[in-house]
Amino acid sequence: MDKNAITLQIEKSLDRGIDQKIFPGGAVLLQRKGMSDITVYRGRTGYATDDEPITSDTLYDLASLTKVVVTLPLILLSVQHGKLSLTDSVVTHLPEFGEGPGKSEKEQIKIIHLLTHSSGLPAWRPFFIKGHGKREYLRYIADESLIYKPGENVVYSDLGFMLLGFVLEEIWGEELDALAKRLIFRPSGMTRTTYLPLEQASLKECVIAPAEEGSPFEWNMAKQFLMQLDAVQDPRAEEWRAALDAFSWRKGVIRGHVHDCNAYHGMGGVSGHAGLFSSLEDLSLYMRIWTSADAPVRMDPILRAFAIRAQTGQSVPRRAVGWEASAPGGELAQIAHGCTGGDLLSEQAFGHSGFTGTSIWSDPVRGATLITLTNRVHPVVNTNMNAWRRSHHNVVFGTIQPVGTS
Repeated sequence: MDKNAITLQIEKSLDRGIDQKIFPGGAVLLQRKGMSDITVYRGRTGYATDDEPITSDTLYDLASLTKVVVTLPLILLSVQHGKLSLTDSVVTHLPEFGEGPGKSEKEQIKIIHLLTHSSGLPAWRPFFIKGHGKREYLRYIADESLIYKPGENVVYSDLGFMLLGFVLEEIWGEELDALAKRLIFRPSGMTRTTYLPLEQASLKECVIAPAEEGSPFEWNMAKQFLMQLDAVQDPRAEEWRAALDAFSWRKGVIRGHVHDCNAYHGMGGVSGHAGLFSSLEDLSLYMRIWTSADAPVRMDPILRAFAIRAQTGQSVPRRAVGWEASAPGGELAQIAHGCTGGDLLSEQAFGHSGFTGTSIWSDPVRGATLITLTNRVHPVVNTNMNAWRRSHHNVVFGTIQPVGTS
């Protein structure tokens, strides 16, 4: 299929999401091996008539893409610099992590377990209603009991990537945002990628796509968490209830501040699990680390190949190192669970999604990388995003033949 036909398919896909009010606008970039890039911008940043159209200057809250754009490459570069090993116990670098319940099991948690979401840590906790800062968060995570033994299962965990961010700051003696700028963004030419974008004078001309009005989605998550504590008569329930009742939630539309409450309230906007803002073109520069042999940031090719390979056996969704891995041949269990990259990916494909409506998927067999940025959390979280995302990936990847075929 020629470039114009593929561009039309991408435009139709974005327009379908806009028409269904899943998001007000979006940006898509498709990179194909040996061919020119395709870039599409559709819609506006919001639903008001005076909201700006999406352009190359539009910045998006990447949400969990932070995990693979900041934390993952920094950990791998740390391995190359001899500052840690993927088999290191987490408590080697963060002794406080082993001071809570289940010390012997937590001492078995390795860096690779955090990267593959197989540590046994729970997925999410509303720590932000209790306190803030690295030391308090480290204590809160240490106080959590594991929900399974390390390596036994896969549960996607923000807590694990918070810990990885803490590890990075400890071993480098440098703040996470400064470290990312020095080792990844600046060498890659990523001038529009940052934490805390409102504090960056160089980005004052950029338009930032708005997020949710207030934080009703996480407010409901916090209430559900409290209900779970009540259901099992957890003695911590009263402490959590008092903290939730006293908490002051954000009002008005969130724009330029990270949507994720743990990152915003708890970590001051900078965390290993969320907080990063970027543009479509900057992310295309970043993905050269994973798809090109001559990227300015050099990733050891053996380490890179290891990082994009599935590591968690038959667990679904399958996890690579940091990345989500596709299922071989559209494996039924994976399709039933709903791979965020859709149904047409090869077994070599890898990717990740962000809660705000962002995603990156790359398929070496097709020689293609697809970057999609939307703000499906504006003005409320739209739960139809997952279905649209899978359809979008199917439509676009379905236009690209595997490399070497006609």
